Amino acid sequence: MNLKDLEYVKAIAHFKHFRKAADACFVSQPTLSGQVKKLEQELGVTLFDRSTKQVTLTAQGERLLTQIKVILEQTQILKELAATSSAPLQGKVRIGIIPTIAPYLLPTLLTSMKEAFADSQFAFVEMQTATILSALDNGELDIAILADVPELKLYHTVKLYKEDFLVAMSAQNSLAKRSKIALDELQECSLLMLSDGHCFKDQAQQFCFAAGVDVSNEYRGNSLETLLALVAMDDGVTFVPKLACTERAGISYLPIFPTQQRSVVLACRKHYPHLAGIELLANWLVEHPSLHQQLTKALN
Repeated sequence: MNLKDLEYVKAIAHFKHFRKAADACFVSQPTLSGQVKKLEQELGVTLFDRSTKQVTLTAQGERLLTQIKVILEQTQILKELAATSSAPLQGKVRIGIIPTIAPYLLPTLLTSMKEAFADSQFAFVEMQTATILSALDNGELDIAILADVPELKLYHTVKLYKEDFLVAMSAQNSLAKRSKIALDELQECSLLMLSDGHCFKDQAQQFCFAAGVDVSNEYRGNSLETLLALVAMDDGVTFVPKLACTERAGISYLPIFPTQQRSVVLACRKHYPHLAGIELLANWLVEHPSLHQQLTKALN
């Protein structure tokens, strides 16, 4: 029995397919199948039901997979602890970033970020929060930039900034002339939201429900830009984070009272070997003048 065999089992359980698992593990299918068969013989159990087109775990396989995941996770922690370094980030750094931050933060910072960390090759991937956390756990990502959520208690996080929520509405709306707006004043508006899976939507819904404001079920968007296009046509109003409040024809942005905010953090696994580099990157982001300018800019 070796760790590689356990990784094969985990991959097969994930893909439910021997060839796809073999491709993901960068081995031939006969090699993977043979090693898993040897493992089953050594353990004296059948891990997978191979009688159907889609490979499934047996009852014994389900029980053992839980322990296999623990063993592989603890092995990763051991490797990361051994590799812990005070050196800055170097080489390829894979960063997951949520869709309600990426389009508004990256254009402001990306060029100067690459210049400031010349020894790092940053690769950004837009993902929703749940996918990001899974990718961090699996080692597919090194770092994440996302809104703070309760699940992040299991990770190492560094606070980057707090960001106000605002209401975006058509300039033709009678409320658009206001300097600010209370949540309960949105009762008569068609309130557009992002689709399920976006933590921004979850946060916005929480304070809407607290204020007794109903959310429209007529349309759920996958991006803020789509919702803002509808707002510009006076088809509803929506919430936006402050960084997304760029000048757009026909749209007004109103502060909410009482103020509603989200905290944005840099996150990684607790035993990530380059925590010093994470702190360095976070400090650079926090102190960057462009970010401060975007967060404090005056609204139309």
